[in-house]
Amino acid sequence: MLADGFRIKPWRFALRSPSPFTPAHWLLASVAILVLDFFTGPYLDSIVMLYAIPPAMAAWSDARRWSIPLAIALPPLRMLIFRLWSWPAPAVLAVLDTAVLILCSVAVSLLILHLRRQARTLRVLEGMLPICGFCKRIRNGDIWERLEPFISEHSEARFSHTFCPECGAEHYGAYLDQAAQPGPPPPGSSGGHP
Repeated sequence: MLADGFRIKPWRFALRSPSPFTPAHWLLASVAILVLDFFTGPYLDSIVMLYAIPPAMAAWSDARRWSIPLAIALPPLRMLIFRLWSWPAPAVLAVLDTAVLILCSVAVSLLILHLRRQARTLRVLEGMLPICGFCKRIRNGDIWERLEPFISEHSEARFSHTFCPECGAEHYGAYLDQAAQPGPPPPGSSGGHP
């Protein structure tokens, strides 16, 4: 706590937190990883785990159109690094290494995109929902949806329809009153007579 009573709130890394990453961050991370990979030489293979970081940063920023292409384009640049090293790696192994790296980077990106989409859905359900005061439809972007399909689509909730006592009395009052009153038995039943 500071002397004047103000507190510095630490930044928390959570699925729902807004992304602090911009395209400049993704590109800077990509260049840094390529340079680091070049200077560590061909014998440090653990550097390949860093290749998933820039696409993951793009996915965290909800940039699907950037994260997947970045996950596909960045690993082949490692093959150029092989050439710059003049390392006699067999071409088949270099291509397989690149393919595995691409698959891992794409998988990480898709997983993060999926988690961010789920977090957005939860945020919608926890926040205020714009609902029509007359027809009770919910505004979802530019369209208005019925309440039940919207909630069913965005949550695990399922609906079964019935009516409360007040609505039952208002809409089916005559039938409910008739069922509650004892009356003569319907024709064809014994009605308790011997």
